[in-house]
Amino acid sequence: MITCLHGFLGLPRDWDFLRQAGFEIETPPLDRIPPSGDVLLGYSMGGRLALRALNGYKRAVIVSARVSAPEPNRADWSPRFESEQWSTLMRDWNAQPIFGGHAMPRDERDFDRRELVRQLREWKPVAFEGEIEVPTLFVAGERDPKYVNEVSFAVGRWPLAEGWVCPRAAHRVPWEQPSLFIERLRAFLGSGTR
Repeated sequence: MITCLHGFLGLPRDWDFLRQAGFEIETPPLDRIPPSGDVLLGYSMGGRLALRALNGYKRAVIVSARVSAPEPNRADWSPRFESEQWSTLMRDWNAQPIFGGHAMPRDERDFDRRELVRQLREWKPVAFEGEIEVPTLFVAGERDPKYVNEVSFAVGRWPLAEGWVCPRAAHRVPWEQPSLFIERLRAFLGSGTR
């Protein structure tokens, strides 16, 4: 079983492509991560939260998540999510360089704005200073240089970490290159492991 944690503005259905590929998955809310299990997979904000729980799992996959100290002068999006027109907000959110032009359409009706603002304020990137005691694959897209550096940092910091930089992808690796992601995930988990 793979416990899949989406990122900010993510939805549980974002992971349906893994189920369609034959993986057994569960998609808990980000504030209710099971403390233990087989495989923990977290993307972006979900990856940062996964770091707190991964030692309860047999393996972990962390995609496009910051593990070193956060960059200074990082933009604070929370005021914009409080009141800005949704279409403008989504246009500007998806225009960030880390996404490399890849957009995931989002309907405002799928979200509670107060919850989004809370997540932005309470789950800001911080350096992960704990130990990693289980085999963990750190993933970034080759067109997302800040997070390629995060993969290098993780591999140099934790002996059980391995890294993979996905070709032709920016920040949203699983959805930009789903076939490559599935292939690498299968290789990491081992043949026949679901």
